[in-house]
Amino acid sequence: MVQLLVRLIPFNAFARLRASLYRLAGFTVGARARVAGPLTVRGTGNLAGRLSIGEATFVNSPAHIELNAPVRIGARCAIGHHFVLITSNHVLGPATQRAGALVHAPVTIGDGVWIGACVTVLPGVTIGDGAFVGAGAVVTRDVPPNARVGAPRSEIIGTMSETAPMPRGERVPRPAGPGADG
Repeated sequence: MVQLLVRLIPFNAFARLRASLYRLAGFTVGARARVAGPLTVRGTGNLAGRLSIGEATFVNSPAHIELNAPVRIGARCAIGHHFVLITSNHVLGPATQRAGALVHAPVTIGDGVWIGACVTVLPGVTIGDGAFVGAGAVVTRDVPPNARVGAPRSEIIGTMSETAPMPRGERVPRPAGPGADG
């Protein structure tokens, strides 16, 4: 029912109302959190107890969050559009069926994290407080606090001080081309 109501609200309007509706559905959503559009939330069992979004966090739309394991998104985070968060994966099976048994692992996104557009976060990942994940990254392993992760290979490309912001206009450096070291 909440998903239907949320979809009736115009995109990028009433983001706090949308967050309140998710709170009414049983999800933990902090004060001043905003959700720009409908979240695609799926999983098995009682999903409401598995999602926590911290205060003053912004989630752009579209966003797809799978909740077969708990997901914690910290306070004061900014999450770009086309965000995908997955908590399930298959173990590699034999040649007769490569998609083996399904396994679940929680995902934690720390406080103050900035996640760019078109980012995918895979099961079992923890992104540390104050980290930045650049657009297009696929996060396959833990990211330390205050690290900058860049696409296309989603590797750590630097660190930031806890107090100093990224210099104005600085962009995440990209490798020179396919197969480039850097």
